[in-house]
Amino acid sequence: MANFVFRRLLLAIPTLWFIASAIFLLSKLMPGAFGSAHLAQQEAGYYSRSDAASRDHSYRQFLKTTGQDLPLFYFSITSAAFPDTLHRVFPERDRAFLQKLSWQYGDPEAAALFFRSLKTLEASLSESERQQVQEHLFRIYSHEDAAGLQQATTAIASQLPSSRHSQRQMLESSERLLAGSRGYTYLLPSVQWHGAQNQYHHWLSGLLQGSLGTSLRDGRPVATVLGEAIGNTWWLLLVSMLFATLLAMELAILMVRRSGRIWRSTFLPALFLLDSVPLFVLAMLLLVLLANPAFLQLFPVYGMGYYSSFDQSWVAQLSQWLQFMALPMICLVLANLPYLTNQFYQALAAVAGQDYIRTARAKGLSEHRVIRRHMLRNALLPVITLLSDFLPAMVAGAVIIETIFAIPGVGRLLIDAVLARDYPVIMGIVVIVAVFRLLSHLIADLLYALADPRIRSHAA
Repeated sequence: MANFVFRRLLLAIPTLWFIASAIFLLSKLMPGAFGSAHLAQQEAGYYSRSDAASRDHSYRQFLKTTGQDLPLFYFSITSAAFPDTLHRVFPERDRAFLQKLSWQYGDPEAAALFFRSLKTLEASLSESERQQVQEHLFRIYSHEDAAGLQQATTAIASQLPSSRHSQRQMLESSERLLAGSRGYTYLLPSVQWHGAQNQYHHWLSGLLQGSLGTSLRDGRPVATVLGEAIGNTWWLLLVSMLFATLLAMELAILMVRRSGRIWRSTFLPALFLLDSVPLFVLAMLLLVLLANPAFLQLFPVYGMGYYSSFDQSWVAQLSQWLQFMALPMICLVLANLPYLTNQFYQALAAVAGQDYIRTARAKGLSEHRVIRRHMLRNALLPVITLLSDFLPAMVAGAVIIETIFAIPGVGRLLIDAVLARDYPVIMGIVVIVAVFRLLSHLIADLLYALADPRIRSHAA
C-alpha cells in the first residue's frame, strides 16, 4: 500500500505542474492588468491628482517591482514584423498601437521610431495645443491606411510651430515608415530567446520554494490572503458535502427497501423538481423566504467578517459563525441532494438483485442488516468515484453562494481577483484547488482499497 501511495504521488507532481503552468500562461492572455486599471488611467482615484508623467512613472515602477515588464516565457514565437522589445511597451493600448503599426507596415524599427517620436510630441504639447490637434491624434491612432496616416501627420505639422524639434522628428519618422513599408513581413516567424529573466521562471521558482507570490492589490503574501479566506470555504464545502452525502444515502436506502414504493413516489418527483431549480435561483428563494423581515427572518444575510470576536468565547464565535453559514449550507445541500440521491439509489439498486443479497435474505437476516452490511458496502465503489470529484466541483457552487450571501471566502476572493487582474491571487487559488483535487483522487484510491479487499491486495 505504501508503494502504491508513493507511485500516485510521483504521478501527481507532473500533473500539478502541467495544470498550474497552463493556467498561469493562459491567465496572462487576459486583457488588461492591475496596474493599468489603478495607476495609469487619468480617472484612477488617488492617482488622478498627479500629472500624466507622474502616473506613467508610478505605473512603470510598479511593473518593474512586480516583474510584469519581463517577457512571459523562456522564448517567444512572434511575427518578424514586431519589435523585439514589444513586451516592454506599456500601457496595453500603446502596445496594441505599436503592434498595429508593425503589422501594417512591416518595418519594426521604423514603427518603433515613429511610435517614440509620436509619444515625445504628445508629452511636449500644452493643454491648448492638445485640444487643437486632438482630432488628428485620434486619426493617427485609428487610421487604416497609409493615406490616413500621412494626412493626419501633415495636419498636425501645419497647426503646430515649425520650430518644435519633436514635430520634425514625428514627420521624418512617419515619412520613413511610409517609404519603407514591406507588405508581407508579418508572414515571417521570429523566435526570440529570453533566458531565465521571464515571468514564468520567477513564478515557478517561487512556487518550488513554497511562495505563492504577492498580491498586486494590497502587497500582502498570497498565502496570507488565502489563509484568511480558505477557512470559511473549507468548512462550508465540507459540512455541506457531509450533510448532503448522509441525507442522500438515507433517502436512497429508504427508496431501495422492499416497502420503498411509497418513498420513491414521494421523493423522486420532489428531487426532480428541486434539481431543475438553478443554484442562484435557489439561493435567492431561501433569502426571500428565510432571511426576509417581510416574510420570515430566521437567519442574517450580510455582515459576516465585520464583527469582532476577540472578546468572545469559542461557543459564542461558533454560534455567530453558524448563524451566517446555516443558510448557505442549506442551499448547497439542497442543490446537490438530487444528484447524490440518484447516484446512491442507482448503485444500491444495481446490487439489490445479486445472488449474495438473495442468499442473505434467505438466511433470515433483517432488511436493515442486508442493506447496510451487504448492499451498501458493495455499492460504495461507484459512489467513491463520484465523491472524489464532487467536493472539488462544489467550488464552482461556492463562488455563487459566497457572492450572493457575502461570505468572505475563496470563491468571493476569486471573483475580486479576476476583476482586479490580481494574477498572483488567481494562480494561488488555482494551485490550491489543483492540489486538493489530486489529493481527493488519492484518497478515493485508498477508500477503494478499504472497501474492496481485492483492490487492496492488488495495490500491495
